[in-house]
Amino acid sequence: MPQYVYEALDPGGKKVRGKTAGDSLAVAGASLRSRGYTITRLEEQGAKEAGQAAASSAEISFNDILVKLGRVKQTEVILFLRQLAALIKAGVSIVLSLSILESQTGNRKFKYVLSRVRRDVEAGNPLSDALERFPRIFPPMVTNILRTGETSGLLDTAIERIVSYWEDRLALKTLIITSVMYPVIVLLVSIAIIIFMVTFVIPSMVVFLESVGGELPWTTQLLVNVSEFFTAHLSKMGQGLVLLVLLGVGIYHVPAGRYAIHKYMIRLPVVGAIFQYTIIVFFAKTLSMLIESGVPIVDALKSTRDTMSNVAVKRIIDRMVDRVLYGENLSEPLLEAKRVFPPMVGNMVKVGEETGGVDGALEMVADIYNKLLEVTVKRMISLIEPALLVLMGGMVGFIAVSLIGAILASYSGSGM
Repeated sequence: MPQYVYEALDPGGKKVRGKTAGDSLAVAGASLRSRGYTITRLEEQGAKEAGQAAASSAEISFNDILVKLGRVKQTEVILFLRQLAALIKAGVSIVLSLSILESQTGNRKFKYVLSRVRRDVEAGNPLSDALERFPRIFPPMVTNILRTGETSGLLDTAIERIVSYWEDRLALKTLIITSVMYPVIVLLVSIAIIIFMVTFVIPSMVVFLESVGGELPWTTQLLVNVSEFFTAHLSKMGQGLVLLVLLGVGIYHVPAGRYAIHKYMIRLPVVGAIFQYTIIVFFAKTLSMLIESGVPIVDALKSTRDTMSNVAVKRIIDRMVDRVLYGENLSEPLLEAKRVFPPMVGNMVKVGEETGGVDGALEMVADIYNKLLEVTVKRMISLIEPALLVLMGGMVGFIAVSLIGAILASYSGSGM
């Protein structure tokens, strides 16, 4: 009969380790749990214990390197959860489902993570506890909802709810990124063209114009002066730009600097409203789904906080957690956080508290501000795109007209 090495917590909470026998890993895990043990590690012991221990140590070391250096995309996690829900709904056991999905993935890091999850589930641990070991891949929001699904016996429904939320969140991020991509590309290309003309084209033309003779128009003289300034100070300007970027990165990596940036970014003109509406949509949609799934309000707020990237908003949510723990309603700290959450958000949550439908009120808030966000993004793009085209087109046109005017003036002055 195979022997298994285990580490566990006894009924008194004391850490214990030892060996046990069983026909399989699942049988050995069931035997330990029947004694009141909470298993933290359980694996089969081979005949050559020392050799296999060294090999296992090397394997763990290599896999740990993969875990630290590798990357698992959110799309891969979403696909995994969607397939897992389908397999469970079809009646396939969780262990077999994990084994199937583990063999299908081509990401080495994700394959290792799923193998660890599968072994933990085989040892008798709940799926939520097994996924909780990898918070960067499966955030607390996911594991909390899975835990409620395991308790209610609706695990597949809980997973589908997570997938639907995650896909909506990614779609919103994609909308914002793709909406601002075109104006940014137009701006960068236009700036690159202007720099190229000022530093390379105009200096070459100046030599030609000086050889022909004649007085230059004021527009051309202005371009020549700008070109000479850029050419003479290009290296210093490049160094200054690099230092400015490094300074900005340094400030962002200091906690106080990052907090200040995140706090005031929602007050920026034009884009500030987009940042604010995005925060409200993510907050309301996440919290609504967690409460609807049966997660306690305090745990739901903590999980929502972990999904937010804005440090200032995280501090606001921390204050919400403290005040809810003291017995206050969620609407009270929401109404006081007016700089991030407009009064309508707190008032709608207050109505939900009075009617017993906080999750529904939050979902309505998410829908309203999601539509406002889409309208604001489209309006911003409709204003920025023509403004950029007119500005950059005008600058390029000014350069072209100035050069042509100088050439004509030079020919007229030389009597040609």
